[in-house]
Amino acid sequence: MPNFKTILAIDTVHPLYSIAIINSNDVVSEISTKKDEKPSEQIIELLDNSLLQANLGMHDLDCITVGVGPGNFTGIRVGISFAKGIAFALNIKCFGINRFQTLIDSDLPTLGIISTRENLFYTQMFIKKKPISDPIEENLIKILNTKYAKDTIISGDHALTISQKLGLNYGKETSISKASELGFCLKDLDTNGLMPSPIYVKEPDAKLPLEPAPKFL
Repeated sequence: MPNFKTILAIDTVHPLYSIAIINSNDVVSEISTKKDEKPSEQIIELLDNSLLQANLGMHDLDCITVGVGPGNFTGIRVGISFAKGIAFALNIKCFGINRFQTLIDSDLPTLGIISTRENLFYTQMFIKKKPISDPIEENLIKILNTKYAKDTIISGDHALTISQKLGLNYGKETSISKASELGFCLKDLDTNGLMPSPIYVKEPDAKLPLEPAPKFL
């Protein structure tokens, strides 16, 4: 991973928006707030307050990390657009961080779990902190009936309960991440930077009609 001194981390994939600034591996500022009706204005205010708290300016930033989902549709797009705009203006690197990456703490096989609604979860398997499968949606029965290696760790929503049922160890007990965790995920990336894009496990419910639109005379 490139050696970035000052990292701006933006996490807007949850109802709780957060921004962190990491300088030389220390979190020098981290602010969070609940999403309101004007998310774009809200994230700008969070950034201003974070920079003020850290006693830094925009041109002190070396790179940006931003959460790309899965999560809140509007939040994902607001965060990514905001991060891309700043990165372009400052000519710095911008990294997209998969929400599952914040659930992985070791090289052991780890199943990341994000609850979507009752008994339905997004899951992704990692080994040595690298994904070995695409994120999928599974119900609880399928998760419990899957065979896992004995050293597998369950990490994320309901991890404690699910790991006990499977006789496995658990990591984090929630999938709600902090912005600072996105910044620390950079150490596990082997890329020199890329423009982030949203991760949606499922296609949107709203789709274009198959029939052509009627013609008006």
